[in-house]
Amino acid sequence: MALDPNTGKELPKGISWKADKQRYMGRFTHQGQSYTFYDKDLRALKKTLSEKRYEVEHGLQGKADKISLNAWYETWLNEYKIPNIKETSVHTYKQMYSCYIRPTLGGKHLSQIKPVHIQKMYNELLENGLSAKSISNIQGMLYDIFETACRNDLIIKNPCKGVARPKVEQPDRRVLSVEEQHTLVSYLKKDKFKPYEPLITTLLDTGMRIGEALGLTWNDIDFKNEQISINRTLVYVKDLKTGKYMFKYQTPKTKNSMRTIPMLSDVKKALRQQSINQKRLRLYMGSEWNPLEGFEGIVFTSFKGKPRQESEVRSFLINIVAEINADEKALAEKENREPVIMEHIHPHALRHTFATRCFECDMPPKTVQHILGHSTVQMTMDLYTHITEQKKQADMQKLEGLFSAVNY
Repeated sequence: MALDPNTGKELPKGISWKADKQRYMGRFTHQGQSYTFYDKDLRALKKTLSEKRYEVEHGLQGKADKISLNAWYETWLNEYKIPNIKETSVHTYKQMYSCYIRPTLGGKHLSQIKPVHIQKMYNELLENGLSAKSISNIQGMLYDIFETACRNDLIIKNPCKGVARPKVEQPDRRVLSVEEQHTLVSYLKKDKFKPYEPLITTLLDTGMRIGEALGLTWNDIDFKNEQISINRTLVYVKDLKTGKYMFKYQTPKTKNSMRTIPMLSDVKKALRQQSINQKRLRLYMGSEWNPLEGFEGIVFTSFKGKPRQESEVRSFLINIVAEINADEKALAEKENREPVIMEHIHPHALRHTFATRCFECDMPPKTVQHILGHSTVQMTMDLYTHITEQKKQADMQKLEGLFSAVNY
């Protein structure tokens, strides 16, 4: 047991007083190699030891020519990202790195990676069929990894700054026409599709994100004041500790996503019907009704009382569109005409459809922004520029008619 001659107290493990140097010495060993540090200040030496031990154990000891991208990625993820982002984002980062970055660049030292290496990786990924949008996401991740290395003085320049990314085309957003929406709603009345009718109606008539709708609890539904509170989203994600997939609540996408949505009469009717359906199911299923702990108040549940996954909703929409198209083909053949085929409907298309109906009825963009939970009105306008352009053309046609009448 070593004592501190300055205080008489016991010194921490690995630290001793060197009288000949009149300072403290700290030492630790990692994988057979010894590391020694000196300081006159005991507190400063303890901090140095802690930092250096971390660097050595995580492969960060030395210059960038000794630190691999794989080693730095682990530090970046665990120290800079995991404490500050949602688990869904962590899972996305891990998948992107494992699938696209690790096989090509992971084993290289930070100092070895140049813009041309990253450019070559992107070009090969593009040739192999990866979308420009996915490559843009990879670039965003890599940029942050290298920028954090710059801030830690491991490298001088971020190699991503010299890379040309493939141009990302703005995707055409799937929006149901009024006729398609009417057809979808009418098919929801069929017995085989009715269990999903309250959920699809709620999505179509509120513009909620699918995770927000699946995360609703009955405490969020205010029938008296006819409004719905959005304060969480439901995800089915791999747990970072156990590695198992499970349901979890997360905070909504942005601060503005915490909002209250007015309840239209069709939504109120649908939610009341869902309440009745759920009570009947609980009685019918008896002991098989088995809600997950912590999710007992979920509005849209499976037949056994458990939360629903987004994949279930996607499958349902695939099935209902398939039946709509099958019926349309049979009718078209009978009427000797070409069938009008309905395109695939993704759950997010229901949100786009709601927004489109809002603009079509001249709802102010600021109101649409608040209902959708966008962070800015500019985001709302950018997402639905095509709608506002169409509306502008229609309004100009009205004006032309007025001018024609005046000038006649």
